[in-house]
Amino acid sequence: MDRPIRPEPAECARIKKAMRAARFMKWGATPVAGIAILAAAIIGASTAWYFGILAFVMMWSVLFIFGYTSARCPRCGQVWWSGMGTLAVASWWFSVTGSAAQEDETESFVCRRCRLDIGLGLRD
Repeated sequence: MDRPIRPEPAECARIKKAMRAARFMKWGATPVAGIAILAAAIIGASTAWYFGILAFVMMWSVLFIFGYTSARCPRCGQVWWSGMGTLAVASWWFSVTGSAAQEDETESFVCRRCRLDIGLGLRD
C-alpha cells in the first residue's frame, strides 16, 4: 500500500468543505431522506399521487446533487461517501446497505483513488 500524499496548503480549505459535506451525506442525509419520504407521502395524499412522486424525486435529486458535487476530493474528484447510505430509510434496502458499511474516507482519512492525506488537510 502506498503512503498518503501530503496536501498542498491551498487544498486545505477545500478538504475541510468536502469532509463536512461527506460527513453530512454519511450521517445527516438519512434523516433528511426520511423526512423527504414523509413530505412526499403527505403531498401525494393531499393532492394527486403523482405530485407526491414528483416531490420525492425532486427532494432526493437535490440531496444527491449536493452530495456528489460537494463531497469530492479536491485533487482527483473521488466522492468521499457511500451513495448507499441514504437507502437505509427504506426497510427493503436495509439488507443491501450492510454491504455499504465499508470503510470510507470519513473513517480512514485517506482518499481511495489518489491517496491524499485528508487528516493533514483538516488540521489548522
